[in-house]
Amino acid sequence: VNVLTGEPYKMVIKEVKNYVKGLYGRPPKEISSEIRKKIIGNEEVITCRPADLLEPELEKHFKEISYYMEKEEDVLTYALFPNVAMNFFKDRQAGKYKIESELLIKDKFDIHPA
Repeated sequence: VNVLTGEPYKMVIKEVKNYVKGLYGRPPKEISSEIRKKIIGNEEVITCRPADLLEPELEKHFKEISYYMEKEEDVLTYALFPNVAMNFFKDRQAGKYKIESELLIKDKFDIHPA
């Protein structure tokens, strides 16, 4: 598209925008301010370590699966594969108590009343 319009950096994919913003770390060579302005406009460039901008999620995952958790590795499984892990935990619990997994509570938010 950029070649057809004759205007470089008019259409840029999300990954390039994130790279210019600094979400993948600091580029090996400084990107010119002119090119940066064309790609991300007035958006701010990240100057810190990108991972520092992420919110901690481990405690949230512990709370979400506390009803099904049998070992610490379950939290990691849930963090990486939430849907698959939840189905696995329900099936594991159903097998443990010898009941049908459909009889278990479906919605994780209905497990423990507040």
